[in-house]
Amino acid sequence: MSRSPRLLLLGLTALITALPARAGFLGFGAPSDANVNVVVDMTDEGKKFAPPTKEKPAFYFPVVGGYREEGAIVAGDKKPPTNPVAHLLARALAAQNYYVMGNKTPAPTLLLVFHWGYMNPQIDDNPDPDNPQKTFWNQREMLALVAGNTLKNVSQFGYEHEDILQAAQDERYFVIVSAYDFKAATEKKKVLLWRAKMSTPSNRVSLAEVLPSMITAGGPRFGRETKLPESVTAAIAKEGKVEVGTPTVVEDPRSRAAAPKKK
Repeated sequence: MSRSPRLLLLGLTALITALPARAGFLGFGAPSDANVNVVVDMTDEGKKFAPPTKEKPAFYFPVVGGYREEGAIVAGDKKPPTNPVAHLLARALAAQNYYVMGNKTPAPTLLLVFHWGYMNPQIDDNPDPDNPQKTFWNQREMLALVAGNTLKNVSQFGYEHEDILQAAQDERYFVIVSAYDFKAATEKKKVLLWRAKMSTPSNRVSLAEVLPSMITAGGPRFGRETKLPESVTAAIAKEGKVEVGTPTVVEDPRSRAAAPKKK
């Protein structure tokens, strides 16, 4: 016996509702990689610091600022736990010769502050029917995230300018690493050296899934100024799981190299 059109419609509605939100409409799979926008702003003070090397690493004091929600609020997205995110950042920094300070390391020269979360545009229609222009309330903040200081290097009427304006209107997840002068911080002075901003559109993915992608994309650019926003493709963590080992403090590599060998 054939089912009525109404029953078929109800069944189809229930099936669509049961699909995971990030799996895409009608069963299209979640993306396997993320397009990460990376911008690193450097101050005049920051340009005095050469990027660290294996022979001359940099040591830092970490400050975990944690999760932030900015712009239009979106319900339902869970914030990932702090410890795994901080460890992923520490590991990416160590790959670029930035090490967490410890009892057996030299005094830190940097204070690094970590933030992550989402930033969404707040755009409202103009109530005046004769003026179709929309009001972009937090355009400055969204442009700072996707372009930063590189905006001055982009031609106002160029192709990149249109891409940046479009990216600023996307709902985005982000990771931000801010580097400050540690000595100045001990004197209660706030001297920013550089700020790395990694972000990606939040459609069809969760923050937990793309956090490793953003950190991986930004790692090689920490402490290195970008002239234009850079787009990096990075793989997405399966099922949003972030697995890390036991965090450890890294000793100064130079002290290990100079240590006498045991007979």
